[in-house]
Amino acid sequence: MDSELKDIRDKIKEFNLERDWDKFHNPKDLLIALVSEVGELAECYRWLNDQEISNIHSDPIKRKNIEEEIADIIMYLIILAYKTDIDIIKSIDNKLEKNKLRYPIEKIKGIHSNPIEGFKSGI
Repeated sequence: MDSELKDIRDKIKEFNLERDWDKFHNPKDLLIALVSEVGELAECYRWLNDQEISNIHSDPIKRKNIEEEIADIIMYLIILAYKTDIDIIKSIDNKLEKNKLRYPIEKIKGIHSNPIEGFKSGI
């Protein structure tokens, strides 16, 4: 595991252990907390057009809220990974290798997919 990520994981784990919260962190409840945090991030963007989104990203106070929601999401993912003994970096590397085979550049470059519409080029 990357040493910087390990340091962050250790800080989060220590924070939770000091508060005796680790006992509450089972995979199901961590996943529910994670989904809740993703919902809070989504609320920050709901019904905003591109200009309004640009405005919140350039406003330091509003941007801070976005940063905090992203931090909450990442922290829950890190906790879920250490509680299930999953190496995040190794998992990402493995998934990228799998995706390289699934989506070869020569067949997929510039194309995106939608589960209902299928593959499309351009936006």
